Amino acid sequence: MTKTNIADQFDAFDALHDCAFLLDSNGLIVAVNKSGTEMIGSDPMRTIGTPFCDYFPDCEKLLESGTRDVVEINGRRADGSGMLVEGRMSEVQSGDRTLSLLILRDRRSRVALEEKLVWAAFNDPATKLPNLLGFCSRVGQRLQGGEFATDGTEMVIAISLGRLGFFAGTLGEATRARIVREAGERLRRLDAVSEVALLDDSTIGVVAAVKSATDEFGKLIEGLRACVEVSYSPSENAARIVPHFGVSRINDPDLDPEDIVRKARFALNAAMQKAMGSVEIYRDETHRKAVHDLVVEHDLRRAISERPDEFWLAYQPKVDCDTGEIVGLEALLRWNHPKRGMVAPNDFFPVARQAGIASELTFIVLEKLVWQIKKWQSAGLNTVPVAFNIGADDVRENRVVRFLSNLLHMADLAPSALECELTETSIVADMRAARNLFEQLVAMGLTTAVDDFGTGYSSLVHITDLPVSVVKIDKSFVQTMETSKGSKAIVQAITAMTAAMGAVSIAEGVETHAQLTEIREYGCRLAQGYLFDRPLEPDAVARRLSEFRPYAAQLEQDMAILV
Repeated sequence: MTKTNIADQFDAFDALHDCAFLLDSNGLIVAVNKSGTEMIGSDPMRTIGTPFCDYFPDCEKLLESGTRDVVEINGRRADGSGMLVEGRMSEVQSGDRTLSLLILRDRRSRVALEEKLVWAAFNDPATKLPNLLGFCSRVGQRLQGGEFATDGTEMVIAISLGRLGFFAGTLGEATRARIVREAGERLRRLDAVSEVALLDDSTIGVVAAVKSATDEFGKLIEGLRACVEVSYSPSENAARIVPHFGVSRINDPDLDPEDIVRKARFALNAAMQKAMGSVEIYRDETHRKAVHDLVVEHDLRRAISERPDEFWLAYQPKVDCDTGEIVGLEALLRWNHPKRGMVAPNDFFPVARQAGIASELTFIVLEKLVWQIKKWQSAGLNTVPVAFNIGADDVRENRVVRFLSNLLHMADLAPSALECELTETSIVADMRAARNLFEQLVAMGLTTAVDDFGTGYSSLVHITDLPVSVVKIDKSFVQTMETSKGSKAIVQAITAMTAAMGAVSIAEGVETHAQLTEIREYGCRLAQGYLFDRPLEPDAVARRLSEFRPYAAQLEQDMAILV
């Protein structure tokens, strides 16, 4: 470019968004690109040959700045209006002349662009609500300004908008944005709400205050619920948004805003594990439990994938209340942690269900169970059907049948050696899937049972259409018969209705002779519980199976009570 006539090739600068001016040694404009003429509001024919200082009176600052510094100068357009620009000067050779090349940019445009970028960083463009970063920034400013009371009356609340993801996936992003935007507008109209933001695609965050930390809290939640719990009807299909709420009280002026929001979202996650519309207030002990559950989940995953031998099965006998014979067993999973020792089932089964790995435990149970039964049979023992438990995840995923079929084939074990137990609540959660699973298992040759009956909807209506052979009466009713007339009535009714549908009832959790006496009076002929035995290890089961009527002594004591 230094060897050619730069003025003749200046039209190449028209591709630039920045303004380019070429000046001679007298400060006259030799060439200008399209952006330059648009900036000053003139055309090239009128601009070329005019003094640059006519448009930029303090241009000497730019010309004397050298070739590296960016300098800010004032300007004046052809119509007389002012402007503020920033630019840089460099010298170029054109033949035997030294010219000045000035590259300018409208500073106000850059500032406006920067403002737009800053706004986009702190706000959601689709809903025009502040985003997570903007919300935390605003809360932080108010914390630093001492605007919050620290008596628990002011709080950050994270609100999950239920099935909003469903709307976005089926009705489009515009529908999701509109629903959120309208919910935000309603929330802003509440007197108790001072900040509203969109924390993620389906979670709104608010800063709210009440006059009393306890008395008005319920009214506040109902007000928030009314703003977001709405029905939306696309054409003929109605859909309802039912929110969950996670609350983090602002009770320390030194708290970090990100920490306050994190606690609210943690409480929201806890609420979402409960019934629709639940409210959860952040508590340190809840957080500690969540951290503990994360550790348990990590160890569970490791044990499942790398060390399945940490798991083993115990077996609880099912006893004939007339003879004392063992008529069945129930396999119960146990976990022997290498550092913590025995982990109670109630400590790891809920974690497994929440983490979505309960089915993996089912497969471990089935594999250990099938080969254990085969081992007992090979030892010449007269085995009885052994029950295993499955959950709602197993029903939904429907992988049990194929896995079990292959396993039984490999072990050359008859399906009649097994009984499948499914809880009543898992059945009601998906009746169609439960029916399909039970029908496949029965077709294979397994016995099917309803476990913990009475704890769910307590109605045989839910299982009369299922191919069920056994109904297990939940231990909570069996163990309270002596003090609760209601429990007595439930046990008696379940026993009678089970018999009427051609199934067998088993009383769970029998621990006293009085309980045994009572269930026998109601016609329940089978029982399991600590009165007979605690869950047994495989060797102890082998000894019991080799005995003749191993629990006859417990029945004799029961008969003595009757006498």
